[in-house]
Amino acid sequence: MTTTEFIPVSEKTYKAISDLKGPNRTFDEIIADLVEHAKKQQLEDDVEAVLARKRFVEL
Repeated sequence: MTTTEFIPVSEKTYKAISDLKGPNRTFDEIIADLVEHAKKQQLEDDVEAVLARKRFVEL
């Protein structure tokens, strides 16, 4: 399913995304990759926070 939305971004942000895009990729692919990267980074940050507390729940 495709939805067409208009998301206002600054010229600087648009240029940064365009630079990542290249000739053979879509903005949708770039944004999806950025979202996936952000999710993975959040998981890593959460795991590091748990490990830093050194408190675990026994299973």
